[in-house]
Amino acid sequence: MWLYRHHTCSDIIDLDHLSGRWRPVDDSEKPASARVLADLPVRGSYTVEDGRRYFSYWTDDDRFVFRADDGTVFEICQKLTDGRTLESRPGMRCRIEPAKHGDGRLRQGLSTVTLVDADGAPLYELTYNSEHYLKLYGSDFTAAAMVQDLSDWDFFVALKGAIEIFSERAASGKVPLTIDDKGRAELNGNTVPYDELVFADSGAPSPRSGIWVTVDDVRSSVEVRKGEPLPSYRGNEVRWVWSRER
Repeated sequence: MWLYRHHTCSDIIDLDHLSGRWRPVDDSEKPASARVLADLPVRGSYTVEDGRRYFSYWTDDDRFVFRADDGTVFEICQKLTDGRTLESRPGMRCRIEPAKHGDGRLRQGLSTVTLVDADGAPLYELTYNSEHYLKLYGSDFTAAAMVQDLSDWDFFVALKGAIEIFSERAASGKVPLTIDDKGRAELNGNTVPYDELVFADSGAPSPRSGIWVTVDDVRSSVEVRKGEPLPSYRGNEVRWVWSRER
């Protein structure tokens, strides 16, 4: 499976999930039509810390895993055929805290990442240079910075956020709109290319009459006529995607 280096959105590698072996992906292997990362069959990302690689990705059977350089693998969750999320280790969380020396003094610029079980017992721990990614994030003055946050730079912050999101989805039973590695979405029982999906935000005039569902949970729907404003959902501004005619 193809993974990109997290803070670069490039440096693609091909990882074998079963063996843990990987190789660089040459530009000649990429589709000629690919212009951005979303055009590639990417299943996750990786980072390199002190010469060690850490990976997070979706397997071919829709399981999200974290893999360490030493071969340790933690399955975080599984996406069921109906779109729901099932936690593989219920209650598992990720903590990121300032790293400390044995005497309690802070280790400047470093953070400790710990995966813990439902009882708070540590499952896996590592220390990395978190200040490096914080500086990269703070020095980004491009247009993309308007929609990015630290998780777009820091692999472990992104991992922590992903675990929290999947836990919330599993608890709520939400079925979010998802795009597969071929750029297709499953919507209303149909496979739809991403560029054919019609999106609109709460408050915007509906560009099409019919049934609209929320991007965060496609079970939540509303019927709106063309030109009418898309509503909020449970008091929150949301993004809607057109699902079908009435």
